[in-house]
Amino acid sequence: MRERSINTVSRRSFIAGATSLGVVALASMAGCAPKAKGEDKTPVAATGGSDAPSSWDMESDVVIIGAGGAGMSAACTAKEAGASVLVLEKGGVTGGDTALSGQSALGPWISKQKEAGIDESVEKYIADMANSYVHGAFAEQGRELPAEHPFTQLQTELTEEMFEWTTGTIGIDWQCDLESPVSEGVLPQPTWDTVAGRSWMNQTPDASVMAAFNKAARDMAIDVRLRTEVDRLIKNSDGRVVGVWAYDENDNSVAVKAAKAVIVATGSFCSNRGMMERYLPVTRGIQGGGCYGVTGDGIRMVRNVGGSVSELDLGCHWYPYETSTNSGQFSTTLIFFGGLPGQVPISQQPGVLLNYEGERFVSESDGYHLIGRATAQQTGQEAWYVFDSSPMVADMILDIIPYNNRVVQAETLDELWKITRLPAEAADASIEAYNAAVVAGSDEAFGKLLDGCQPVAQGPFYAINIRPKPYCTYGGVDTDLDARVVDASGAAIPGLYAAGIVTGSFAAREGFYYNGGLAQALIFGRLAGKNAAAEEAWEAAAPTGAESEKQNLNELARCGDCHGDKRAPGEPNYHNF
Repeated sequence: MRERSINTVSRRSFIAGATSLGVVALASMAGCAPKAKGEDKTPVAATGGSDAPSSWDMESDVVIIGAGGAGMSAACTAKEAGASVLVLEKGGVTGGDTALSGQSALGPWISKQKEAGIDESVEKYIADMANSYVHGAFAEQGRELPAEHPFTQLQTELTEEMFEWTTGTIGIDWQCDLESPVSEGVLPQPTWDTVAGRSWMNQTPDASVMAAFNKAARDMAIDVRLRTEVDRLIKNSDGRVVGVWAYDENDNSVAVKAAKAVIVATGSFCSNRGMMERYLPVTRGIQGGGCYGVTGDGIRMVRNVGGSVSELDLGCHWYPYETSTNSGQFSTTLIFFGGLPGQVPISQQPGVLLNYEGERFVSESDGYHLIGRATAQQTGQEAWYVFDSSPMVADMILDIIPYNNRVVQAETLDELWKITRLPAEAADASIEAYNAAVVAGSDEAFGKLLDGCQPVAQGPFYAINIRPKPYCTYGGVDTDLDARVVDASGAAIPGLYAAGIVTGSFAAREGFYYNGGLAQALIFGRLAGKNAAAEEAWEAAAPTGAESEKQNLNELARCGDCHGDKRAPGEPNYHNF
């Protein structure tokens, strides 16, 4: 449902003001004891709005909804700028989709690349992204590539500053293999050229991106309230967002004042089955593969105060292969078809994907998203990845799927078809045609890159059950280039910002192939935090002089740190999952 295109209002300078961000430790603010759920709070003229309370239970300059990468980036930035900050997270841990991500951010770190002799620039990066259009959602829907890409342009311009800040202030150790292309798997690289060295992986010892942000939040004494679910935004009679209604961990209704601004950083709607089926029918019957808490709350709340949302039907990104873990909280996935450097190059996927008709339906070297998307369109929304025991093939594949519980083995292909319930005649014909293509060195049917591949002919044979999951939606809340939420006319709603994947993927919304959500979350979270902190307060908040006693910093540390998932197979995490 395309309600409107992304607004492209000119932005205020971010880079020029970055050096002026001071570390001013204003205290977070707590107010009266929370009222019980359902207790009447009659609005008063002082706050002016029909939804505004007669008193506030908590107060802060900046209130942030969601403690994922975007929310915590915004929180740390706003606190550095001297604002008091309150983060409200409905889950029992921080992290969101950032905690489940591959811990890598895609984008040019130009000074680092030039030190390595790589001639990188913002212009080159944007031009290269334009080449990915043929694989993106716009091309799939028959839409032309737009002439301008203001959000991708801004994100690219701010990427280096984000890397520098997260390295120096947050303590993230970003590293990149500057000798290799960005992607074995991040993008469908085989069909377009890229400059080497654009995917930066967090190498912080024994820590995830979120663990680093959790530590920074503790060091800055940022007030983070876990198990606090925001229900709706509060808007006064002047049309300004002045706070939020929420339920605390005891299910008490609380009114939270935002003296300067509210930042919505609630993630996608991937875990909202109703929204997914409504806007993306191909996902019907498939559970989302992202964080359990990304249920479209921010989209709903923004709509309710007149904010614009659009492109909810643009699409979503897919993992092709879902596997069980011992987490107990999240359904995680293994990017098998993305290629793993040093193990499985994307151009050497040695197996064959067969649907329940026993037929191939996609190139196995297309990259994980395209394979996941194609698999979701097959009978049963599943497929089988069939491979054999050729030298190194079986060991190579089985060694990289330690958590797998859906691998089957058979001495002959006929036995394998019986186990997988694939029609033997059709499956045999598909394997025969594939083997002939490998011998010929060209896959005319699907264009698979066959370099290093061998015929599927040596028993025993294996098959992995492929069950794709969507983990990021492309559409969402509309903002301007200052991260301010806008209405249908493109006018900014005073006091309201949004950042992260709640705004959808800017790359996908501007015609490119989805380029990951972590860099966007950290960059625009930072932008939202800086601009929100610079707002003029509609009414002064009353600081208490002390940080809130509600924040359990020890829990924040341990729960957040376990999201790095550095455990050995079978080792319990802090919660004994």
